Amino acid sequence: MSVIIKSFMGVFFFSLVVFLGVGIINYQADVSQASSYKQDVIEELQNSNFAPSVMNACIQNGADHNYEVSIDVSSGDGSHSTYSESALAEDTSDVTAAYVTVNYKSRLPFLGLETSNCLRGFAK
Repeated sequence: MSVIIKSFMGVFFFSLVVFLGVGIINYQADVSQASSYKQDVIEELQNSNFAPSVMNACIQNGADHNYEVSIDVSSGDGSHSTYSESALAEDTSDVTAAYVTVNYKSRLPFLGLETSNCLRGFAK
């Protein structure tokens, strides 16, 4: 009888470790994908010389991937503008730098945890 109980306990703990391990790997994959997207946005902005069509495409593409992307740009005259899904870019002719923020959610479904995270970076 004790062998049966020990066997069931072993299977239970093994299953627990497997589900937690898979959840942690998925959580890390979410973080890695968001970080990669942030880097892609920064590279696109730099390569396009801060073109408004590219900014808007990055913001819309982020929304398609459930990321909340906002881009705070600095102009040569010292003014600042923030572009997001609700306020798309129009004129970016004098932009010298951009501060990119990507908000995303990561989940550990087995434990029922969901966290909102934020990644930030600069494009010059």
